[in-house]
Amino acid sequence: MKWYFSPQLPGQVEAEVTQRDQFSNDELELSETIVRESIQNSLDAALSPSSVVTVTFKWLNKTDGLAPQFYEAIFDTQLKHAEQAGLDIDHVDFSNPTALIIEDFGTKGLTGSISSKDNDNFSDFWRRHGKSHKTGISRGRWGLGKLVYSCSSLLGTFFGATQRSGDPSIHVMGQTVLNLHSVDGVEYPPHGFFADIEGESLYEQIPVPLKDVEEAKEFVEQFSLERSSRSGLSVIIPFPHPDLNRDHMLGVAIVNYFFPIITGQLILQFGDIEINGSNIRELAHEYASEHMSDINELFDFIEESYHLQDEDLLEMKPSWLNDEKLDENDFDEHSLDTVRENFKNGRLIAIRFPVTVKNKDSSTLDTKFTAFIKKPSELDKGIDLYVRGGLTLPGESKFRERKALGLMLAEHEVICSFLGDAENASHSHWVASAEKLRHNYKNPGKTIKVIKNCLIQLYDLLAEIEDEIDDDALTSFFWMKDFQQNKPKNKAKKTPVINIEAPKAKPKDFHINETADGFSITSASDALADRFPQVIKIEVAYDTIKGNPFKKYSPLDFKLGKNSAIAIAMTSSTAKVLGNKENVIRVEVLDLPFQLKASGFDSNRDLKVRLTKEG
Repeated sequence: MKWYFSPQLPGQVEAEVTQRDQFSNDELELSETIVRESIQNSLDAALSPSSVVTVTFKWLNKTDGLAPQFYEAIFDTQLKHAEQAGLDIDHVDFSNPTALIIEDFGTKGLTGSISSKDNDNFSDFWRRHGKSHKTGISRGRWGLGKLVYSCSSLLGTFFGATQRSGDPSIHVMGQTVLNLHSVDGVEYPPHGFFADIEGESLYEQIPVPLKDVEEAKEFVEQFSLERSSRSGLSVIIPFPHPDLNRDHMLGVAIVNYFFPIITGQLILQFGDIEINGSNIRELAHEYASEHMSDINELFDFIEESYHLQDEDLLEMKPSWLNDEKLDENDFDEHSLDTVRENFKNGRLIAIRFPVTVKNKDSSTLDTKFTAFIKKPSELDKGIDLYVRGGLTLPGESKFRERKALGLMLAEHEVICSFLGDAENASHSHWVASAEKLRHNYKNPGKTIKVIKNCLIQLYDLLAEIEDEIDDDALTSFFWMKDFQQNKPKNKAKKTPVINIEAPKAKPKDFHINETADGFSITSASDALADRFPQVIKIEVAYDTIKGNPFKKYSPLDFKLGKNSAIAIAMTSSTAKVLGNKENVIRVEVLDLPFQLKASGFDSNRDLKVRLTKEG
């Protein structure tokens, strides 16, 4: 068995693999990421748009036929590199080998050249990191998803066996992703390959699948792969991380992929449990109820939305995007009244939204997405879903206190490509300033923001949430003396001579700045020391489409204070907290300089911060 580690050349820039935390962090667990990445890649590789994709997850150990001698042989060379790279291999028990096997069927397998670089799937999977050639409805975009396989192994390793449609051969390779490390005085980059090598010189060598048919066959037999004559990809994760628990992963799969399962595009299997359209409700109640509420109402809503006919959709005016928000002017009066009435009566509302995107070359493409919304009579909490090509983006959910069901569904290739370029690496939400988006389109940020907010705006419009007028909202910024007061009477009109002396700007005491997941307040550089100490009141709220966000604050959004998810830190030597309640914190600023930082807010929602001086 052979491992190939190409040495780090002196002239090359050292580069660590820093993206691992994108797949296991405070927002995403490893078990969630491996389920999402595996399934979305399999859906992308479907044989045809009408193909049903099956993805299986199974756990193997010594009792399933894994031979310790086989494991020791294939890791003989790799272990030295893993140890030098800082992996803790003392707890890896080769006398009791384990593996997680992920296989897909109804897919194309890794297509493209196996012996040279091209822009197809085989090269993207094995020979590229951080770059992908996926476009259109493809769910993956970053070329980082496969990193989750090595992250899931205690030895930082995974193997793959692919069989392509029309190709009877099974192509087996392996890859380990470590840290920069040195072995016997030679430096090595993170990636190493379990493979045969083609090419003579160091600059020509390229890893290729195992050429020995018997070696490839042994992999298939040892790991009980079901490739035989069915095209697809099998991924082998040796010594999987103990957090990869079957029941938890099963629940994650239901939460993230119930849409393609309900609509018949996907079948999943975890060990001996199969998840399909006929049993997903039952399994959701058993394995996903902790993370899903109103399961029956939600699944009824998805089925009703999916089976709605085109003639039942209300077509929105193309001009709806012009003012960057959805409002009454985008409907004709009669249709809006009808839709509002249907919504109040609990009927399904379905609207198709036309969208025009402008490419970097100034050419335009017309596309569309569909929004569905319904307000059942009884609902524990609001649920809004954002689905691009079958992939659900959980980070976009915003309904919360809006007790309705919403679905934003993007299936057209152009809109899928546009939204796909806006996704973060873990495909959890859309980022209006994403680099790929700015690289491919002109002024895309405004369009992304409108699409992200369409369901909330539609709800507010149909529920007739009115604007609230706050007469005092701007009194701290502008004032005007009542020009009618003391108005002289019976005076001849004279051409007024106005001498305007620009008022000197009052020095500011504080600056409020936005951060990634919160805000900071700092004392101004020109703040006057004799204005302190002073007590300030800080009010925080998520922005709303209509009305005063501070009046519309809900404790369901967040709460400040003890046992809160919101972290507040400040310069304790110059200030002290007098009290906090819900969305308000009172601080006595004793002296300069002063700084307060608040973090932990929903980064997908705009935050409003208001600071007033007390006393």
